[in-house]
Amino acid sequence: MQEVNPSAASRGASRGRSARRRPGIQSRKPGFWRRHRWLRRTSYVLVAGVLMACAGVGTGFLVLAAFQVGLPSVADLPNLGPPRDSFLLASNGTLLSVLHEPGEQHLHVNLNQVSPWLLKATIAVEDRHFYQDTTSVDLPRIIEAGIHDALHHGSLQGASTITEQLAKISFLTPAQTITRKIRELLLGFEIAKTFSANQILQMYVNRIPYGNQAIGIGTAAELYFNIPASKLDLAQASMLAGIPDAPSAYDPLNYIGVKGPNYAKLRQAAVLQTMVTNHYITQAQADAAYKENLVYTPWADSGTLLAPNFVSYAVQRLQARFGDSYLNPGGWTIYTSLNMADQQAAEAVIQNPANNARLLADYRIGDSALVSLDPRDGEILAMVGTSNYNGSVGQINMTNSPRRPGSTFKMFTYTAAIASGKFTMTTPVLDAPININGYSPQNYEHYFSGICQLQNCLGNSINIPAVKVEMITGLPNVVSMAERMGATGLLNPQNTYGDALTLGGLSIGLTELQLATGASVLASGGVLHQPTAILQVVSGTENIYQYDVAQNSIQVVPPDVAYIMNAMLSNNNNRLKDFGPSAHLTLPGRPVSAKTGTSDAQNAAGAYSNNIEDNWTFGWTPQLVTGVWVGNPDGTTLSSVTSGISGAAPLWQTYMEQVLSGQPVLWYAKPTDLVQVGSGPYPYYYLPNTVSYANQQVNCPPAYQSNWNGTC
Repeated sequence: MQEVNPSAASRGASRGRSARRRPGIQSRKPGFWRRHRWLRRTSYVLVAGVLMACAGVGTGFLVLAAFQVGLPSVADLPNLGPPRDSFLLASNGTLLSVLHEPGEQHLHVNLNQVSPWLLKATIAVEDRHFYQDTTSVDLPRIIEAGIHDALHHGSLQGASTITEQLAKISFLTPAQTITRKIRELLLGFEIAKTFSANQILQMYVNRIPYGNQAIGIGTAAELYFNIPASKLDLAQASMLAGIPDAPSAYDPLNYIGVKGPNYAKLRQAAVLQTMVTNHYITQAQADAAYKENLVYTPWADSGTLLAPNFVSYAVQRLQARFGDSYLNPGGWTIYTSLNMADQQAAEAVIQNPANNARLLADYRIGDSALVSLDPRDGEILAMVGTSNYNGSVGQINMTNSPRRPGSTFKMFTYTAAIASGKFTMTTPVLDAPININGYSPQNYEHYFSGICQLQNCLGNSINIPAVKVEMITGLPNVVSMAERMGATGLLNPQNTYGDALTLGGLSIGLTELQLATGASVLASGGVLHQPTAILQVVSGTENIYQYDVAQNSIQVVPPDVAYIMNAMLSNNNNRLKDFGPSAHLTLPGRPVSAKTGTSDAQNAAGAYSNNIEDNWTFGWTPQLVTGVWVGNPDGTTLSSVTSGISGAAPLWQTYMEQVLSGQPVLWYAKPTDLVQVGSGPYPYYYLPNTVSYANQQVNCPPAYQSNWNGTC
């Protein structure tokens, strides 16, 4: 039989015919389900849903069990907070820098250190049922979000409670997926069972981002308003509470002075209205808070403002000793040796624009640096690494950059010479031309003095006698002494040197800090204290580190040798010939040791020219050592008239006079084994068994003859 497929028209006609009344039959009233088809369909859906739910209970448990596999333990939650900021302080407690991981700052606060307004605003806008929930799930919000998703067919709408948000930022990625949401719910449920509401809220407000690298409300309060979180008023709290939902869009700093929509202010209004709805505040309070003029005082990282060169150096020392622990987990309070009064005095001298302009015009000096130590313990009291931190080369810390030391190295040479017993402070040395295997050193003043006592040769910084003293003492002995006194840069195999070492002839050089350390050995009676920037590190109630000067004290030069060196270098008569009576190497009413130096530039062939590249002054008393360098970091030479007393010395003298003003006048007690000859202010001092040949040419007679070839 052929199949018949009626047309659409015939189907319509058939429906029409069947609907007509047949004679003799009355029509019936439609039934309830026919009259309420929408209700019938809804019932079908509900029944089907119940049946499916019943059928899927077992499967659901299996699915949940599968999602629970590999979930992290919420017991670790208190330890998963963001790295905390560490605080670097000067010796008087002044904040120098906030240290933190790149890209985020975090100042941890306890819940009782947070303004109640902020807590109420946060709960109102993020999780109004927070204190009523027994689990992490805010059912009304989840239903609302589910309806939104079903109607709009879009991405998941956030329905996370505070507890679930804590789970997400602590354990999960921000990806908007069903899998992540289920894991968030499960973790939130476990967190709610494990921790109290206040514990959860404290972790939350410390971990949520508030924009501008601020993690947690403690950081946000300081960042935006420069106040502790406990001091936030209603207006400030409602502004900050709205930021985490969209930190970039609701950043109030984006709208300062900008016309057009202010989304941060609109968000604040929404937060305030939510607080009214939840009966935290009245409408009048909300209106007043919205109208309050908020003044933002962004919390800048103070490390760029206070002692930046010292801060960089201190951070390097922290890194060397503790690795990254000061950043992660962080939370350290770090007390440094920096004396703010000394630092400010140093900056006033080194970073004086008018004085620097004069130095540039008169001597072509484009930069300068100063470092100051306490020789009794090695503490760095002041460090200014550049005359213009914002200049083209201002980021270079010249106190810690190797430069050729010039004649300042002679303090090592002459210390080794006295310690060897081959020389005394009155040993005569001939200043005359010499040629040692082709090396013919020249004097700075380009003339020869004839015979001079050792102390006068040193005081006037005459080059040829210094080379003779070095050769007779023995170059290895001089190098060993310099290394023991803190010139550890000599150990660098690339820092080559030869007979010109005593004149600063090093291929790389030494740092100002190393030279100041060497001077501090003489200033401390022969005791080496390595320069120290970090005095104490505290984390909460734990004392992580405490500087112990006893463990940083090594006698590297005999006290009697150090005393003789100080006697020679503090006697201004010893330098009258070349420096004059009014040199900037004295302090009114106070004995002080001092040594200057200039370094010659190297030409393309590596030979030293007569062009000056660096100029130094180091001077010390028993309580203070200060070194000053002037020059140009790029190697540009100075003018030909620059000397040890025209470049660095005036800066050194100005600083020392100011810092030592009001401090007691101190000098050294004479070691009992020294032999004193003569009286008055400047007697002669000799090591035992050396006084008998003090004025005799007994160690190397040929050295007192012209054309000496270095052989004794």
